[in-house]
This record gives sequence, C-alpha cells and structure tokens, in this order.
Amino acid sequence: MWPITLELFRIRCMIREIVRRRGRLNTKEAKDFLVEQTVEQAVLEGVSIDDVEKRMMYFTESDAASCDNPIELNDEFEAEHETREYESKISRLLHHAYMRLKEENHERTRDWDQAIRTLRKGDHYLLVMVDQSRESGAAWWVPILWGIGISILIFILGVVETALDQRGLIPGWVFGWISNDRQTRQFQFSLIFYGTVGLWILIKFAKLGVLREITKTVFTSILSALSFLRPNWRSRR
Repeated sequence: MWPITLELFRIRCMIREIVRRRGRLNTKEAKDFLVEQTVEQAVLEGVSIDDVEKRMMYFTESDAASCDNPIELNDEFEAEHETREYESKISRLLHHAYMRLKEENHERTRDWDQAIRTLRKGDHYLLVMVDQSRESGAAWWVPILWGIGISILIFILGVVETALDQRGLIPGWVFGWISNDRQTRQFQFSLIFYGTVGLWILIKFAKLGVLREITKTVFTSILSALSFLRPNWRSRR
C-alpha cells in the first residue's frame, strides 16, 4: 500500500505543475492526470490495478512519447487479462473519479476536460474507456424520458397539423405524397414519427446494454417455460 501511496503523491505533485500550465498538455501529461485519478479512485474503492493494467491505459500506436512499445505491451496485457472485463473496470473507475472531482473541486473537472481534449487529437486506447464511462454514467431511464418528451412534442405537432389541415391552411403537396385520404395520411404520418421515436429508444437502450440483459432474461424464461419439451435422456437408458 505504501509504494502506491508514495507514487500517487509523486504523480499528484507533477499534476499540480501541469495544472499551472493548463492548455499546454501533451499526451503523456494528459494520460498521467487521468491515470492518477483512476488509480486514486481504485484505492478509495479497494479495487486492485496491477502494473500492466495501469500501463495499458497509456496504450497507443501513434505516440511513442506516451507508449514506446505498444506491441509488447499489448501482448503482455492479453496474456494476463481479459479485455472486456478490463474496459468495464477502468470505465467504471473513470466515471466514479470524474464524479468525485465534481464534488470535491469542480475546478479540477476543467483539467479533466482539457486532458480529454488533448487525447482527442490522436488515437489513444484510453479514449475507448472514457467514452464507455460516459455511457455507463447515463441512467437507464433517460432514454425513456426523452422518448416521452419527443412523443408529447409529436402529439402537439399532430394536433396543430390536424387543426391547420381542417382549415385548409396546409398545401396539399406537403403531405399529399403520403396519401390522398386525410385520415390515412394522418395515420401514416403518426406511424412514421412514432416508429422513428421507438427506433431511437431501442438504439439508446442498445448502447446502454439494457437490451442485451432484457433479451437474455426473456430467452432464459422461454427456455425454462419450454423445458418440459426437452427429451429425458436418462429415462431412455
């Protein structure tokens, strides 16, 4: 524990000097800041991060200053760790670290954002987990609220469209390409928009990984319900 604490103190002192020169971060300094915050968060949560995992946060094939031997590092990492579990752990720690900075000192979130902007100029593996941390931080109910809001807006637009259409204030060419019948046209118009909203919500759930769990649960339930159809091989012996 002491070596990690001393290393965190050393990195923190270096980061303070970096903060004084905000706006002039290079990729190595930007990664130092993000890695330092991630390791500190791991210590607070009691999550272990070994040396290979920490060095893998510097991985890139386009910047020798922050990762001098990416091939060797990648081979060493794949021999000891599973990529999906690693990305999930680091992205979660990144999210928690960012939220901690917002609570402790909102000013330091600017340093975080500056580090991200610096890395966005290149191709760095750490950005994959940064993007995942932002998606994991989104609540599952946010797409639902957006969907409800958009649905209400579409309903209002539909009411306005109906009122204007009944008064003959909408030219025929606006919605005439859908159908010549007014009721059919309104139905098709609503179907297109509600279908678009539904597709948007499905995409949001897919990005959050909710659909995968729902699909898995439903599939498991169906298999359990149909388990009586499975042949009893033992009874045939």
